Amino acid sequence: MLAIVFSILFSLFLQFETEQHYYYFGSSNLIGVGNLDQGKKWGEWKVYSKINPETTDNSIFDEADPKVFDKQFNQEFPMFIINFSDDLPNGIFQENYPGGSIKSLAFFEDGELMNGYKEFYENGEKKSTGQLDKGKRVGDWQEYFESGQIKSSIAYVEGIVEGNALYYYPDGLLEFKMSYAQGEPNGLYEAYFPDGEIKEKGIFKNGNPEGEWLSKNSDRKIEIQGSFQEGVRSGEWLEQVDIIPEYFRKGNYTKGMKEGEWFVLDSNGEILQSEKYQNGNLVSVIEIRHAEKLKRPEIVNNGKGQRIYINKDGFIQAKGKITKGQRVRKWFFYYPNSNNLVSTGRFEDSEKRGVWDFYSFEGELIDQIEYRPEYIPSDESTTIPSQSNFNPYKTNPNDSALGSAQKEFHPLNFKNRVH
Repeated sequence: MLAIVFSILFSLFLQFETEQHYYYFGSSNLIGVGNLDQGKKWGEWKVYSKINPETTDNSIFDEADPKVFDKQFNQEFPMFIINFSDDLPNGIFQENYPGGSIKSLAFFEDGELMNGYKEFYENGEKKSTGQLDKGKRVGDWQEYFESGQIKSSIAYVEGIVEGNALYYYPDGLLEFKMSYAQGEPNGLYEAYFPDGEIKEKGIFKNGNPEGEWLSKNSDRKIEIQGSFQEGVRSGEWLEQVDIIPEYFRKGNYTKGMKEGEWFVLDSNGEILQSEKYQNGNLVSVIEIRHAEKLKRPEIVNNGKGQRIYINKDGFIQAKGKITKGQRVRKWFFYYPNSNNLVSTGRFEDSEKRGVWDFYSFEGELIDQIEYRPEYIPSDESTTIPSQSNFNPYKTNPNDSALGSAQKEFHPLNFKNRVH
């Protein structure tokens, strides 16, 4: 009889200890379901998301109401599966897509992300792989296209990029490569067209471009060519005219600002106009190639005037107002060798603003695009901070968050949390 009573009591004790508990996991939009042992999380916990998530920055780890969980949370597939021991994540961590397929796999040791990390596309193909040491990337990390072809390969030391970072086109050919030292670009940078021809090339020193740089546009014509000194443009530069890509301007920078006489050139190198800058400000523009067609060759004086771009056959390509060295008000752009409008719209401080109209050659309105404020490098910009107009960074591997494993759970600070 005593043996039977003891068996019943022991069964009741186990049932009590293995009763499921409900706790918020750092957010009111996440509830975890699992077991407690002496008030501490043990074993497998499944974390579910709210059906209609709320926008909130508040952290919450309180016990949750099972009725709230039943009514307001998705229960078909958990968003996360975490193994605990003594209230700390220990063992495999799994993140899932809403449809239930695995999104990422990681491994915790005493609350720290350690060892192998894998991330997957929703179809099951691998997305990225690498090693972690106390939540920081170490060694070589690879990212993949959904096809399985490698997308990037980056070397890390204690979570910081160190050494080469290589990025690839979907067909496996190298897109660009950079060298890093202590997380900053340092050394050779090269970018390539899909056939392997150089697209951009330069040197970084302590995170800043240094020395001679070259960049080509999609037509493989020079977009910019010049030198940096401690991250600032210096000396002679050749730049593409942004509003008329077949034209270029050539002149000198002093401490990152255009200074003195610059020339606007066509694709054959013929001089079209002469510009004058003071401390980065456009002061004057003189028409050279078609001066006889104008009443006054000096089309911009003291930073203001009506700027006109005329092609070799004498047709206007673009025209509009310049005030304080900046493109302002309404501008007009024309089809080659015709008087037919391509587009018209407003500039503010050399940037497109508001609704622009686009026309067919026959004059039919075919499109309208609204331009909103954002930084766009301009021809007549007053200053050019280092790397403002030319930013060779395609991505910063130091900003990667190791998938949502760290994003979602590192802030929970398991070691210091109390119930």
